[in-house]
Amino acid sequence: MVDYNAGHAVPAHRPRVTLVTGERGAGKSTLCNAISVRARVDQRTPCGVISIAVYDDRAHKVGIDAIELTSRHRFPLARRDGTLVGSTWSCYSFSDDAFTHCVSTTVESLDSGADLLILDEIGPLELSAQKGFLPILRHLECARLPLQTFLVVRPTLLDDMKHFFNGCADRPLVQTIEVTPETRSHIARSLGVSSD
Repeated sequence: MVDYNAGHAVPAHRPRVTLVTGERGAGKSTLCNAISVRARVDQRTPCGVISIAVYDDRAHKVGIDAIELTSRHRFPLARRDGTLVGSTWSCYSFSDDAFTHCVSTTVESLDSGADLLILDEIGPLELSAQKGFLPILRHLECARLPLQTFLVVRPTLLDDMKHFFNGCADRPLVQTIEVTPETRSHIARSLGVSSD
Protein backbone atom coordinates (compact mmCIF):
# COMPACT_ATOMS: atom_id res chain seq x y z
CA MET A 1 0.00 0.00 0.00
CA VAL A 2 1.21 3.51 -0.78
CA ASP A 3 2.38 5.71 2.09
CA TYR A 4 0.60 8.92 1.13
CA ASN A 5 2.36 10.75 3.96
CA ALA A 6 5.68 10.77 2.07
CA GLY A 7 7.84 8.99 4.61
CA HIS A 8 6.73 10.71 7.83
CA ALA A 9 6.55 8.29 10.76
CA VAL A 10 3.04 8.60 12.17
CA PRO A 11 1.12 6.19 14.39
CA ALA A 12 -1.36 4.27 12.25
CA HIS A 13 -4.34 5.47 14.30
CA ARG A 14 -3.60 9.20 14.03
CA PRO A 15 -5.28 10.92 11.07
CA ARG A 16 -3.03 12.70 8.59
CA VAL A 17 -4.03 15.88 6.77
CA THR A 18 -2.00 17.14 3.83
CA LEU A 19 -2.67 20.68 2.68
CA VAL A 20 -1.80 20.81 -1.01
CA THR A 21 -1.03 24.34 -2.13
CA GLY A 22 0.51 26.17 -5.06
CA GLU A 23 -0.24 28.73 -7.70
CA ARG A 24 -2.85 28.27 -10.45
CA GLY A 25 -1.77 25.71 -13.02
CA ALA A 26 0.91 24.16 -10.80
CA GLY A 27 -0.65 20.68 -10.95
CA LYS A 28 -2.54 20.43 -7.65
CA SER A 29 -5.65 18.85 -9.17
CA THR A 30 -3.52 16.55 -11.33
CA LEU A 31 -1.74 15.35 -8.19
CA CYS A 32 -5.04 14.79 -6.37
CA ASN A 33 -6.39 12.81 -9.30
CA ALA A 34 -3.26 10.63 -9.33
CA ILE A 35 -3.68 9.97 -5.60
CA SER A 36 -7.31 8.99 -6.20
CA VAL A 37 -6.40 6.64 -9.06
CA ARG A 38 -3.64 4.99 -7.02
CA ALA A 39 -5.96 4.57 -4.04
CA ARG A 40 -8.41 2.65 -6.24
CA VAL A 41 -5.57 0.44 -7.52
CA ASP A 42 -4.78 -0.26 -3.85
CA GLN A 43 -8.46 -1.21 -3.37
CA ARG A 44 -9.21 1.82 -1.23
CA THR A 45 -12.31 3.93 -1.76
CA PRO A 46 -11.54 7.63 -1.89
CA CYS A 47 -14.28 10.17 -1.36
CA GLY A 48 -14.48 13.88 -1.99
CA VAL A 49 -14.13 16.12 -5.02
CA ILE A 50 -11.54 16.98 -7.64
CA SER A 51 -12.01 20.25 -9.52
CA ILE A 52 -11.15 20.27 -13.21
CA ALA A 53 -10.69 23.45 -15.24
CA VAL A 54 -12.94 23.80 -18.31
CA TYR A 55 -11.58 25.60 -21.39
CA ASP A 56 -13.21 26.87 -24.56
CA ASP A 57 -11.91 26.15 -28.08
CA ARG A 58 -9.50 29.12 -27.78
CA ALA A 59 -7.93 27.70 -24.60
CA HIS A 60 -9.57 30.30 -22.34
CA LYS A 61 -10.71 29.05 -18.95
CA VAL A 62 -14.50 29.30 -18.85
CA GLY A 63 -15.32 27.28 -15.76
CA ILE A 64 -14.71 24.42 -13.39
CA ASP A 65 -16.21 20.94 -13.28
CA ALA A 66 -16.34 18.77 -10.17
CA ILE A 67 -15.56 15.06 -10.22
CA GLU A 68 -17.29 13.49 -7.23
CA LEU A 69 -14.96 10.64 -6.27
CA THR A 70 -17.40 8.08 -4.89
CA SER A 71 -19.34 7.76 -8.14
CA ARG A 72 -16.73 9.38 -10.45
CA HIS A 73 -19.55 11.50 -11.93
CA ARG A 74 -18.62 14.88 -13.38
CA PHE A 75 -20.76 17.96 -12.72
CA PRO A 76 -20.60 21.57 -13.93
CA LEU A 77 -19.51 23.42 -10.77
CA ALA A 78 -18.64 26.97 -11.82
CA ARG A 79 -18.98 29.04 -14.99
CA ARG A 80 -17.81 32.51 -15.96
CA ASP A 81 -20.87 33.18 -18.14
CA GLY A 82 -23.24 33.22 -15.16
CA THR A 83 -25.32 30.28 -16.40
CA LEU A 84 -25.29 28.22 -13.19
CA VAL A 85 -27.93 28.69 -10.49
CA GLY A 86 -26.45 29.31 -7.07
CA SER A 87 -23.79 31.31 -5.30
CA THR A 88 -21.53 33.79 -7.03
CA TRP A 89 -17.95 34.69 -6.21
CA SER A 90 -15.59 36.85 -8.23
CA CYS A 91 -16.37 36.20 -11.90
CA TYR A 92 -18.03 32.80 -11.35
CA SER A 93 -21.54 31.50 -10.81
CA PHE A 94 -21.69 28.19 -8.95
CA SER A 95 -24.12 25.29 -9.11
CA ASP A 96 -25.96 24.75 -5.85
CA ASP A 97 -27.08 21.34 -7.18
CA ALA A 98 -23.47 20.24 -7.76
CA PHE A 99 -22.43 21.37 -4.28
CA THR A 100 -25.43 19.65 -2.68
CA HIS A 101 -24.69 16.36 -4.43
CA CYS A 102 -20.94 16.43 -3.76
CA VAL A 103 -21.37 17.40 -0.11
CA SER A 104 -24.07 14.81 0.66
CA THR A 105 -22.22 11.98 -1.10
CA THR A 106 -18.92 12.85 0.58
CA VAL A 107 -20.44 13.11 4.07
CA GLU A 108 -22.26 9.79 3.54
CA SER A 109 -18.98 8.16 2.46
CA LEU A 110 -17.15 9.59 5.49
CA ASP A 111 -19.88 8.30 7.80
CA SER A 112 -19.56 4.88 6.14
CA GLY A 113 -15.88 4.71 7.05
CA ALA A 114 -14.02 6.06 4.01
CA ASP A 115 -10.33 6.22 4.87
CA LEU A 116 -9.25 8.78 2.24
CA LEU A 117 -10.75 12.22 1.63
CA ILE A 118 -9.64 14.47 -1.22
CA LEU A 119 -11.16 17.94 -1.37
CA ASP A 120 -10.12 20.20 -4.24
CA GLU A 121 -10.37 23.02 -3.37
CA ILE A 122 -11.09 25.06 -0.27
CA GLY A 123 -11.11 28.75 -1.13
CA PRO A 124 -12.75 32.05 -0.30
CA LEU A 125 -16.21 30.70 -1.22
CA GLU A 126 -15.93 28.39 1.78
CA LEU A 127 -13.87 30.46 4.23
CA SER A 128 -15.22 33.95 3.47
CA ALA A 129 -18.70 33.42 2.04
CA GLN A 130 -19.38 30.32 4.21
CA LYS A 131 -20.71 28.37 1.21
CA GLY A 132 -19.50 25.71 -1.25
CA PHE A 133 -17.80 22.71 0.38
CA LEU A 134 -17.95 24.27 3.86
CA PRO A 135 -20.43 21.63 5.16
CA ILE A 136 -17.74 18.96 4.59
CA LEU A 137 -15.30 20.94 6.74
CA ARG A 138 -17.98 21.40 9.40
CA HIS A 139 -18.60 17.65 9.35
CA LEU A 140 -14.89 17.03 9.94
CA GLU A 141 -14.99 19.19 13.07
CA CYS A 142 -17.35 16.83 14.87
CA ALA A 143 -16.84 13.48 13.13
CA ARG A 144 -13.93 11.09 13.08
CA LEU A 145 -11.42 12.16 10.46
CA PRO A 146 -10.46 9.67 7.76
CA LEU A 147 -6.95 8.25 8.08
CA GLN A 148 -5.77 10.45 5.22
CA THR A 149 -7.07 13.76 3.97
CA PHE A 150 -5.74 15.83 1.09
CA LEU A 151 -7.11 19.38 0.87
CA VAL A 152 -6.20 21.77 -1.93
CA VAL A 153 -5.88 25.21 -0.37
CA ARG A 154 -4.85 28.55 -1.83
CA PRO A 155 -1.54 29.81 -0.40
CA THR A 156 -3.26 32.83 1.19
CA LEU A 157 -5.60 30.53 3.17
CA LEU A 158 -3.05 28.05 4.54
CA ASP A 159 -2.92 29.56 8.01
CA ASP A 160 -6.71 29.49 8.27
CA MET A 161 -6.80 25.79 7.40
CA LYS A 162 -3.99 24.91 9.82
CA HIS A 163 -5.92 26.70 12.56
CA PHE A 164 -9.10 24.84 11.60
CA PHE A 165 -7.50 21.43 12.11
CA ASN A 166 -6.02 22.46 15.44
CA GLY A 167 -9.63 22.64 16.65
CA CYS A 168 -10.61 19.14 15.49
CA ALA A 169 -11.14 16.53 18.19
CA ASP A 170 -8.88 13.98 16.44
CA ARG A 171 -5.91 16.41 16.41
CA PRO A 172 -4.48 15.18 13.10
CA LEU A 173 -0.91 15.51 11.96
CA VAL A 174 -1.05 18.40 9.46
CA GLN A 175 1.59 18.89 6.79
CA THR A 176 1.83 21.16 3.75
CA ILE A 177 2.97 20.28 0.24
CA GLU A 178 3.65 23.16 -2.14
CA VAL A 179 3.23 22.05 -5.75
CA THR A 180 5.12 23.90 -8.48
CA PRO A 181 5.73 22.91 -12.10
CA GLU A 182 9.32 22.12 -11.07
CA THR A 183 8.45 19.99 -8.03
CA ARG A 184 5.22 18.23 -9.01
CA SER A 185 6.93 15.15 -10.52
CA HIS A 186 9.14 14.74 -7.47
CA ILE A 187 6.16 15.12 -5.12
CA ALA A 188 4.16 12.58 -7.12
CA ARG A 189 7.04 10.07 -6.98
CA SER A 190 7.44 10.60 -3.23
CA LEU A 191 3.74 9.75 -2.85
CA GLY A 192 4.06 6.72 -5.12
CA VAL A 193 1.81 8.10 -7.87
CA SER A 194 2.21 9.21 -11.47
CA SER A 195 1.86 12.92 -12.26
CA ASP A 196 1.09 12.33 -15.95
